[in-house]
Amino acid sequence: MTARAHRRVRRLGLTALGALSGLVFLVPIWWLVVAAFRDPTEALSSTSVLDTLIPRSFSLDGFRSAVEDGYLRAVGISLAAAVGTVVGGLVVSSLAAYGFVAVRTRLSKVLFAVVVASFLLPFETLSVPLVSVFSDLGLSDGLPALILPALGNGLAVFNLRQAFLNVPLELAEAQYMDGAGHLRRFWHLYLPLSRPALIGSGMILFVSQWDSYLWPLLIISDSDSDNVTASVAIASNFGPLSSNTQQAFAEVLVLIVIPAILLLFTQRRLIASSSTSGIR
Repeated sequence: MTARAHRRVRRLGLTALGALSGLVFLVPIWWLVVAAFRDPTEALSSTSVLDTLIPRSFSLDGFRSAVEDGYLRAVGISLAAAVGTVVGGLVVSSLAAYGFVAVRTRLSKVLFAVVVASFLLPFETLSVPLVSVFSDLGLSDGLPALILPALGNGLAVFNLRQAFLNVPLELAEAQYMDGAGHLRRFWHLYLPLSRPALIGSGMILFVSQWDSYLWPLLIISDSDSDNVTASVAIASNFGPLSSNTQQAFAEVLVLIVIPAILLLFTQRRLIASSSTSGIR
């Protein structure tokens, strides 16, 4: 076999392996789609893998039940909280990251180490004290209570700091010689040159808020509140005496479609962000 033929066979093998790996990851998603649209009686009577993956009937009862139970409002609350977290979190994270890059002292290194350690610390260890603080401040059971704890994201700060370090120092010195202060350099130099990292950090903030379950469950104490998030609303389908699995499947499908669409449109930017921030 020639070297060219060997490379072709190797390429075909890697392609087949990649397609097989993708199929393995797609099977659970396909199962979720089937479960969301199939008749609930059929879901209970499936006896084989083929019956599980190929529906024999089609039903929208799960989606109708979700709409009737106000799930769209819960999705709207989650979307509002996620967008607010992205906007506020990018402001906080980018300013913090610029501070760590522009002011390089021993204290800044210590503070950055604290920031890095913060996203390694499980949120569950902080949730109970945070609930007490928010209750004392009268901020529980509201949209601000969902957004504020998510603004300081250590991973987003780390991602942006690594991107800011890649900005040529000569450009910053040239703007300094022209009389530009920190705010002007931050706005006109660092942010425009770090757009992929900003998008990547925005996705980190969005997904962390969108997927959060424990904090909304703790801080929104009333299950009938208008500020219940989508993830908490899904859990309400399962009670001690009964459960609505088809509605839960339909709601989970809606929950994953929104970040999937967002990821589809920002995929290239995310790849560029990972190549400039040092995150793999």
